[in-house]
Amino acid sequence: MPSGEKKAPEGELPPGIRIYLEVLEGPDAGKKFELKKLSTVIGRKNCEVMLSDGTVSSQHCSIEVSRDDIMVSDKNSTNGTFVNNEQITSCPLQNLDEIKLGETRMLFSIANDPYAIYHDDAGAEEEVLNRTPIMDEHTSVLGPGLYNPELPANFHSALEVTEGPNKGQRYQLKQRSTVVGRKGADINLDDEAASMRHFQLEIHSKDKITIKDLASRNGTRVNRMLVSAVKVRTGDELEIGKTKMTFYFRVSK
Repeated sequence: MPSGEKKAPEGELPPGIRIYLEVLEGPDAGKKFELKKLSTVIGRKNCEVMLSDGTVSSQHCSIEVSRDDIMVSDKNSTNGTFVNNEQITSCPLQNLDEIKLGETRMLFSIANDPYAIYHDDAGAEEEVLNRTPIMDEHTSVLGPGLYNPELPANFHSALEVTEGPNKGQRYQLKQRSTVVGRKGADINLDDEAASMRHFQLEIHSKDKITIKDLASRNGTRVNRMLVSAVKVRTGDELEIGKTKMTFYFRVSK
């Protein structure tokens, strides 16, 4: 472990990684649960995340966090566990996957993705998790041991400021994850109404691009709608503080 890095108490998530379940539909719509343990059981009775949905089993499913991945597993529930509308027995979770239990639909989100899955070297992930990250022109760091690789060469993405103190500026997005804010972010704006680290934009693939508010003071809006975490597409208008930006994305042949 690198010098100065905090070690999590046994059974708890490592520092710098925050995992949430936000209920989008069902009796508990609007509730947001933070997962703090490496193992979390979700259900109606005697579990860490308790739902009031009568169609959810007492102990419906579990979410297990390891150094390799995050897995969700059905616990022989009556109505099954679904991830992105597909029934599963057990499967890995990715940021902004949707989990459905009974009549309850939840959004799974993590503050920092472990991007080691994008490294071809089989030993790269272990190396990433065990050494102090080094900042260079090709790599920015999301948190302790979490790498943020460059986009594929045929991915082209940008944020163009249309209103606010930085109006007219166009920022090319080079990494899979970009934090936008006022200070200490990947893109720093001159907007005093923006939080220091306001939102995180993640390009997972050509079909999955997401934006996540980072507990900002004034919120993040996509096409004038206040959002917590949603998918975005080219041409969407992003708004923070007094700044409006247009998001652009295309894939070349």
